[in-house]
Amino acid sequence: MEATDVNPDNNIETSIMSNLSLPIVLKDSSIWFTSVDYQYFSVNNEYDVLYGSPIFPIDQFNLHGIILRTGYIHRFNSTQSLQVLFAPRLMTDFVANFSNSLQLGGILMYEKIKSDDLTWRAGVLYNEEFFGTYIVPVLYLDWNMTSRIKLKGLLPVYGKLYTQPSEKLSYGLHFIGLTTSYRINEPGYKNFYVDRRSIDVSAFTNIHLWDNIFFELRAGYSVSKDYGLFAENDKMDLGLPLVDIGDDRTRLNEEFGGSPFIHLRLTYSIQVD
Repeated sequence: MEATDVNPDNNIETSIMSNLSLPIVLKDSSIWFTSVDYQYFSVNNEYDVLYGSPIFPIDQFNLHGIILRTGYIHRFNSTQSLQVLFAPRLMTDFVANFSNSLQLGGILMYEKIKSDDLTWRAGVLYNEEFFGTYIVPVLYLDWNMTSRIKLKGLLPVYGKLYTQPSEKLSYGLHFIGLTTSYRINEPGYKNFYVDRRSIDVSAFTNIHLWDNIFFELRAGYSVSKDYGLFAENDKMDLGLPLVDIGDDRTRLNEEFGGSPFIHLRLTYSIQVD
């Protein structure tokens, strides 16, 4: 999927994301789950960076993320399970040192199938970002609120409120809030990291084209989108959603602004027995 947006300060962002998921069902109906995500963000940055003397410009950030999630989903019975996933990341501009670009993380979630209309999970996401430890308490909902309205998402990371008038069409509202960090080592600004944060709100429509192929279009606005540049050892005590504890960092570039965006997504789904 690919999205491009332009903010009032002429910073243009292009992104590409892809995901491959492979659940393996074991004899006791438990699952060994593995997924790999690739993220690419390129932003044309017209701001100057104030770092010592002289002032030097950063023309563009080219950021890559490879995220592995793998681990065991244990089923206690037909309605309860526990997910324990290991989630390391490679977050880099592909110029920075490989070992310095690695992040460790994990996911722990308990699932309860309450009824045919409601499944929920509660747990925590942990990641060792370049700005420090980042912890996100999460609640997953797959909820048929009425015969027409559905809510699905991993709150507060992403969510959809939508209606599905037929098997081939759904539409509604979507949001996603991401906090990620990337090691960079381009000439002129070595030993830095970029702290990327965004909250995107959009309307969407999802169309089942044929067989296992789905197409989704989102159009909306980034309520906030920012690429903060910081020195390698400039960290905070603890990061939480919407709250940074002990954040005395010295930012080295100007703040970005919100922006409209268009997002296109193509999905191929494989049934696994």
